[in-house]
Amino acid sequence: MGNLKTALENGGLENVHTYIQSGNVIFKSDEKDTDKLSVLITSVIKEKFDLPVGVAVFSQKEWQQVIKAAPEWWGRDEGWKHNLLIMIKPFDTQETLAVFEKLKPEIEQVVAGQGVLYQSLLFQKFGQTSSSKLNSNPVYQRITIRSYNTVTKLHTLLESN
Repeated sequence: MGNLKTALENGGLENVHTYIQSGNVIFKSDEKDTDKLSVLITSVIKEKFDLPVGVAVFSQKEWQQVIKAAPEWWGRDEGWKHNLLIMIKPFDTQETLAVFEKLKPEIEQVVAGQGVLYQSLLFQKFGQTSSSKLNSNPVYQRITIRSYNTVTKLHTLLESN
């Protein structure tokens, strides 16, 4: 993550901070267009690390809205695993939701937000959920998943940055 931080700083981003080892980056930029920032970051990563990865960028305001718009049940029950599935552009929300067409409400919930899906599932019954088959679906290549704890920690870091 140190090399990623340096590469992004050399690419023109300011006040770059990384959080855990899964590609979470907080930064400042004069560029406000998140699509342009996504292209910039993608090209820096491809050039520096030879990795063709998709990147999702949210402004601080957009991330605050993601947190504010979360359904009441998301992150609440400790017996469940709560994730945020972040869709990487270009994406089709309905196509992504279709992966979860046969939800079993007693063990899993998925609701669309702005560029994200809020997901909760009963961890003990993960193998019985439609989520257990997500990684075998082509749509999986267009999402990145963050836990509830990571999502809320990023929110706190953004607020203090």
